[in-house]
Amino acid sequence: MKNAEFAGAALALVLSVLCAGALEITAAAPAVSRRGKTADFVFSNSLTVKNIAFEKGAVVMPATEYKDRVYADIRLLSKSLYIKLESCFSKNKCVYSGGVPGPELSVREVKQLRSGTRVANVTLSFDGDLSVVFGVIKKASGEVWVAYPSNFQADAALKGLIEKKVKSGFESAPRRP
Repeated sequence: MKNAEFAGAALALVLSVLCAGALEITAAAPAVSRRGKTADFVFSNSLTVKNIAFEKGAVVMPATEYKDRVYADIRLLSKSLYIKLESCFSKNKCVYSGGVPGPELSVREVKQLRSGTRVANVTLSFDGDLSVVFGVIKKASGEVWVAYPSNFQADAALKGLIEKKVKSGFESAPRRP
């Protein structure tokens, strides 16, 4: 019996280490849509991804449509987050464990653009589970501001951190000749 208790404690420790810093689903209410199910998911009490769908047994992330193009600007990076989303849709509810720290942000990619207005796209990773592409808009005055995808929202504290990371990622990236 002691071996089983030790194995259980060791497994719990390993899982807590692996899940540390992972995005947690803190709110969602899946609803039936004409193609399957859809929901707005709140992660780590600070960011919301709207219109995540579950169609034909698969999680489908929202995309932004602009003119005749479709941009996949919000992507899943981890299988563990995919499984959490899938579980929420299949059970029509999400299990929320309480007290979750805010996500860790890191710059994944900076892509310079040829546009005079939207001068770059900066991709941020949230806890290594989710990536989101933010636009860097340069005004005529030279001021830079951040454009968010239409299906993404963040609370005020996270918004400030996002803007700081996007601007520093853009400023430190090598310039296109």
